[in-house]
Amino acid sequence: MIIRSRLVPETPRRPPDFGLAQVNIVLLLVLFFLVVGTIVETDELSVELPETVDLPLERLPRPLLLLATDGTWSLDGTKGSPVQITQRLMAYPDDPKNVHILTARDLPADKLLAAMQVLQPTGLGVTLVTLKGDTGP
Repeated sequence: MIIRSRLVPETPRRPPDFGLAQVNIVLLLVLFFLVVGTIVETDELSVELPETVDLPLERLPRPLLLLATDGTWSLDGTKGSPVQITQRLMAYPDDPKNVHILTARDLPADKLLAAMQVLQPTGLGVTLVTLKGDTGP
């Protein structure tokens, strides 16, 4: 007697699809970078930035160079030409290390850079002075 076994024919196997695994990895990476970026942003927001409080103009640092938007220069309240101001800075009594520049926020950058170029022979550093103003509508 011959025994024949009935075997179920093998169904053809599909090759594994790695597309789903790739999508999962990409989504995990996106999620990771979102979380890491949020943590860094939170740390940056925890730094308290300095603010300028109401300060009388007579208490501003000296020498104080006021650059007006119309092109006039004033050193410690006395108007003068750029050449005169440069000469006065070189002969300043307290031998300062910096000249403090006070100007409007909408002064074109080329005027500020030109002023720095004129001040270069004095050998003084330049510090920009900012005043807190109303940022109304």
